Amino acid sequence: MTRRLFLALATLLALALPAAAQTLYVQESDDGYLNLRNGPGTRHEILMRLTSGTAVEVTDSRGNWRQVILPDGTRGWAHRRYMAPQYIATQPYSFAVLPTDDGFLNLRRGPGVRFDVIRRLYAGQMLHWDDGREGSWVQLRLPDGTVGWASMSYLTAVN
Repeated sequence: MTRRLFLALATLLALALPAAAQTLYVQESDDGYLNLRNGPGTRHEILMRLTSGTAVEVTDSRGNWRQVILPDGTRGWAHRRYMAPQYIATQPYSFAVLPTDDGFLNLRRGPGVRFDVIRRLYAGQMLHWDDGREGSWVQLRLPDGTVGWASMSYLTAVN
């Protein structure tokens, strides 16, 4: 194999391999959340809202938009302006969500698994404690104002 052919094949192989994913964290916004969309732009459908501290892995980029994957495998696009390599809280929080085996923690309408799920919470997500507690369950408030209950087993105190 000639040197030129070897270099050409090595270059093609390097281009074919996916780039290493970068972990970013959702930053605080005036709305209290970052829209995760099904495409790179505001004209695309909103899949879900990500709140402050949520960790995401960047898998692709187009202009100011980053394709990200959540710990549970959910994929979507978010604007780069509201993500950074480190989360810096601008307000005091009580708890952060710990990583879980299935990639998310359920926020429920009441203190127990028999209550409906309001939203999925992801590792790193920051939460306020509203002083409600029943056994190992605590009542929490998200930065966007959503209130629900989660198990203390998957939370860590931050203040």
